[in-house]
Amino acid sequence: MEFQGVVLGGDMNSYAVARAFYEEYKIKTIILGKNPLFPTSNSKICETYYNKDLLSDKTLIEMLTRIDNKYPNKKKILFGNTDYYVKHIIHNKDKINKISNNFIIPIVDEEMFNTLFSKETFYELCEKYGLNYPKYKIFDFSKDNIDNFKVSFEYPIFIKPTDTVIYSNYEFDGKQKGYKINNEKELKSTLDIIKKSGFKDRFIIQEYINGTDDTMYVFTAYVSKNHKVKAITAGNILMHDRSPKLIGNYNAIGRAYNKEFSLEIKKFLEKIKFTGICHFDVEYDVIRKKYYVFEMNIRQGRSNMYTLASGMNLAKLIVDDYIYDKDEEFFIANKDFTVSIVPKCMLKYSLKRTNTKYKIKNFKRFGLAPYDRNLKRYYHQLLWDKKIMTEYLKYN
Repeated sequence: MEFQGVVLGGDMNSYAVARAFYEEYKIKTIILGKNPLFPTSNSKICETYYNKDLLSDKTLIEMLTRIDNKYPNKKKILFGNTDYYVKHIIHNKDKINKISNNFIIPIVDEEMFNTLFSKETFYELCEKYGLNYPKYKIFDFSKDNIDNFKVSFEYPIFIKPTDTVIYSNYEFDGKQKGYKINNEKELKSTLDIIKKSGFKDRFIIQEYINGTDDTMYVFTAYVSKNHKVKAITAGNILMHDRSPKLIGNYNAIGRAYNKEFSLEIKKFLEKIKFTGICHFDVEYDVIRKKYYVFEMNIRQGRSNMYTLASGMNLAKLIVDDYIYDKDEEFFIANKDFTVSIVPKCMLKYSLKRTNTKYKIKNFKRFGLAPYDRNLKRYYHQLLWDKKIMTEYLKYN
């Protein structure tokens, strides 16, 4: 093949991208990581390179130059598997393009990234183009007074950082990705703990959506270089990860075809002239009977293996767009699937425990592709399963 995927980061997100390339084209994907991680290590579909300083501009350019020299006649399609890796690529876009003309970067520019990445400016776009979003208020740790801060909507509420990359640089006891807050006293206590860590950026304080464990969804879309949405798919969260630092992530996801809301997302993305991969975290409010968008990530999601299982191959969409210059018709993926990090028996236990009525179909594991199994991978998968089960029982 005259092309290859290159992913910054080595977790399950990256492995799903590698599976998409392998299942369509039978080629390896290059993984650039800081350290070896399962599931991309010990894999026959991944070619791995590691450097603990990957997030430095100099190191990134050196590693990409090395890869370009090794494969001088191949186009390299760049992906970031986290927000900070996507920002890293965008920040170095001009330098990357100077290495050679072999790099394809299907990601928005820095201005649009910052607009969509900030919850505040993203919600302003939602207001302008008709996507429902939770009411919110901003708390600025650099100038707002905790004791005088009030919210105008009812408790419980949910709070989270407006910039997750900045927030990732701070560590403190009790740190979570986001916090469900039940009353004013709890809000002030939580904000005080965060402020004492030295954090000086902003948090978004938003109304709590009246959903249940089975009303959370993720929608993923691919938008062409000409700003036309080519495909959308959706998944229903079946099993949540409730460990403090991973709350908001999920361990299993199933089919959730929704034509009406998919078309709303399509309209939004084309209005803002987006390009590349994105996914939306969405919840259905069972009282107001509406879908609400919480955030938009400018990359494929952590669990993007579900897009492949649903019939939407992100690798093929990008290759058709940038390599073969095809103008494919828009579609909404609609295959039955159940994609899980955990074994089927554990998923069944979780569904039963939460009284979730769901029939498991077309079951797939994130890390155990049938064409990529060996003893080392089985061993790491067993360790992973044990860790997830322990945390599940601890926090549920």
